[in-house]
Amino acid sequence: MSLVLLKNMLLYKRPTGPKSKEGEARTDIEAQATTDSTSSTVTNLPKYGDQPTAGFLSILNSRLLKACTAVRTFRPTPRMISDAIIGLADGMTVPFALTAGLSSLGSTRIVVMGGLAELVAGMISMGVGGALGAKAESDGYKATVADTMKLVIQSSAEAIAIVHDTLRPYGVDRAQRDMIATHLLQSPDLMVDYIMRFHHQEKQPDPSRPIACGVTIGLGYALGGLIPLIPYFCVGKHEVLLALWISIGIMVFTLFLFGYFKTVLLAEKDRDKSTWKAIVGGLEMVAIGGGAAAVAVGVVHGINGSV
Repeated sequence: MSLVLLKNMLLYKRPTGPKSKEGEARTDIEAQATTDSTSSTVTNLPKYGDQPTAGFLSILNSRLLKACTAVRTFRPTPRMISDAIIGLADGMTVPFALTAGLSSLGSTRIVVMGGLAELVAGMISMGVGGALGAKAESDGYKATVADTMKLVIQSSAEAIAIVHDTLRPYGVDRAQRDMIATHLLQSPDLMVDYIMRFHHQEKQPDPSRPIACGVTIGLGYALGGLIPLIPYFCVGKHEVLLALWISIGIMVFTLFLFGYFKTVLLAEKDRDKSTWKAIVGGLEMVAIGGGAAAVAVGVVHGINGSV
């Protein structure tokens, strides 16, 4: 009955001051009309144990079913943005280091051939790795759903205890928790969905997630890795050092911009702090990419000199 009181609190307005007899009479008439309308509405709702709280349970039921059967539409998600960042970060670091290292051999043809081979292999590897990781996440969700369904069917008492644990922090009293748990148990699918959302706090992954993840990471890697290769297409066969310096200049600028804007997207709203953090993020990306390239150049130069 506490749910009815809550509903009445939302439907009825409290008097804000003393009223005349005429005002009180008019208020009584309006209240009676509202009561009749509300009673009619509650009467038309599906009954649960002949209690007028069926309206609340019906809303809960319909919203859970709507959440389960909602048609997903495509839009960029934080996970897709994260996948793109992963692909771009690796693509701008690894091929840059490789092309810088191969430049020690003195031939743009070797740099281009080796860079393109690494670019294709890395794109496929990163894309497949991302797809497999997303598929493993989806398989883990399905396994959790299966375990939860087994728990609901074989141990309803434990499922009811979970409902109590999730509702207790919100100040829902025991009678209401019992009523909601009993209602959810009437449909195992609803109970499973409730436990997955509010206890395990997991949402069903998009079925297209593995493909989208693999494609996003792979394309991000290819796009990022193509940038340091561009200068080598534009110079002569033996102008590898010129292409190297142009590539270094382009990558320093690109890495800084990438680190800057990546940090801006994740930084706090304080403009002064976020700007400083973005600058530091850009310098970190330059340091990582430059360090990797320097190590690659040193290793290749050392091996080439000793052979």
